[in-house]
Parts: sequence; structure tokens; C-alpha cells
Amino acid sequence: MPAERSPAIRPRHARRRRAALPVRRSAGSRILGGIGELLITLGVLGILFLVWELWWTGLEADRERDESSQELFSSIEALEGAGQGDDEGGSGVELEDLVVPSPDNTAEFADQGQVMAMVYAPRMGSDWGAPVVPGVGPESLNRAGLGHYSSTQLPGEPGNFALAGHRQTYGNILWNQDKFAVGDLVYVQSPDGWYIYSVTETYIVAPHQSEVLAPVPGALDEEPGDTSILTLTTCHPPYTTLERMITHAELVDYAPLSDGPPTAIADTVERRMQAEGPFGDLSSQEGR
Repeated sequence: MPAERSPAIRPRHARRRRAALPVRRSAGSRILGGIGELLITLGVLGILFLVWELWWTGLEADRERDESSQELFSSIEALEGAGQGDDEGGSGVELEDLVVPSPDNTAEFADQGQVMAMVYAPRMGSDWGAPVVPGVGPESLNRAGLGHYSSTQLPGEPGNFALAGHRQTYGNILWNQDKFAVGDLVYVQSPDGWYIYSVTETYIVAPHQSEVLAPVPGALDEEPGDTSILTLTTCHPPYTTLERMITHAELVDYAPLSDGPPTAIADTVERRMQAEGPFGDLSSQEGR
């Protein structure tokens, strides 16, 4: 009887494996995948841009603002040391209810491109203070906070001392402009003295309505007479440039620099003057 034959067993190495076929993506799915990756990349870049625009530019603006403040304080101190400070006699410009010195030092600072004034407004924040430089271009607003429309008047002059500032980015210097109420006081410190303005109105206009900068706001052909106006302009609504927010204030009082800062802003001025380093002494500054 013949021996029983074992079934043939194929060696492992001899087995054939069917290779997995690659899944071929359609042209449409490849395009959609590419678009998805592009959108994700753009989203990440957009977030990084917002962080830079809303946060990092604020840090840069704080540094520039502190440095600009110190520049003005040093310039005023140098003027006083040379005996060229404000005119304590208060003569030069006759307004409706005030006689104030001619802003000769302020004009000289502006002509030289220097920081020409500081603006303080308690309604904007307990530590709010903004340097003013000539011009309203990005190089001016990003540097200091407030820029002076060079076609308008100076503090204390009959007419309109008009300023512009960012609503958001670069320190958000005029973020709270909509909080102004009639009667709020705004203080301007210049090398010619302290000018105190009282807010009269805040309203919204289209970007092309430049009559708000006229010597008599809203009246292009009217002479300024004996009234001195302060105007603040910024973009509106927030995060857009569709419109402009306008605040007007009228000069109601003046004091020479030698009188020291008005009581309502004395602490703020002292903190600004004693700022340490480019960002100031952050431990002593409220509202940052």
C-alpha cells in the first residue's frame, strides 16, 4: 500500500501577496484639499496679523508715547532754564473771557517737528495722557498718539486747534472718545502754559466733511472771532474707517506753567514726568 502523501504546503517565501493599490484622488478632491490647506494657512496668518495689529502695535505705541512725553517735559524744562518759559503776565491773545499769551514757543516746537503739547482728559481714563506732534500721517499718529492738523490753529489762538488719533491699534488713544459728556474738561499742556477746554459736543460725520476743521467748525467762510476751540477726530465705528467721530471743546481757562498742573490731573502729570524707561514705571500707572 503506497504511503499517504502529505498535501503540498507552499513555503512562506513563495506565497504571493497582492499589493495594495493606491487610492487615486479625483482632480476635484485634490483641488478642494488644496483650497482647505490654503484657507487654514490664511487663517493662521490672519490671527498673527491681528495679534500684531491689536496687541504688539499697542506696546510699540506705549513706548513711543512715553518717550515723546519725556521729550516735551525736557524741552519745557530747557526753556524755563533759559528764561524763555510761558508769559506769566498772560498777555498776547485776547479771547472772549480770557487773555492768554501768544503761543510762540508752541509754534517753534511745531516748526521744528518736536512734540508740541500734551493732552489730558480724565474722562478718557485716570492715567490718560497723549503727546501731540505736528502732522496727522501714520508716522505722527503711530509715534505719539495725537497729531496736529497743521492747517489749524494752536492752543489758545482764536480758531480751531484740531487733533487726530487712532481709535484702535497703536495704543487705541481715542478708544473712549465716545464717553465724553458735555462739560467734561480737557487739559492741554504746552510750552506756553495750561489751556483748559470744556467739551461742547460729540457727533459723527462722513470722512470727507473737512468743515469740522474750520476755524469755526462747520462754517467754512466764517471768521473765528474771539473763541478758541479744541477738536478731536478719530475713526468710527471701531475697527472701521467708514465715518469720523468729532468732539469739540471750548477754551474756558488758562494758567501759566509756573502754577503747576491743575488739581484734577496733577497725579497723572506727575506719573508721566517720573516715568522710568521707555515704558514708564508700570507699577505706579493705573489704567494701563
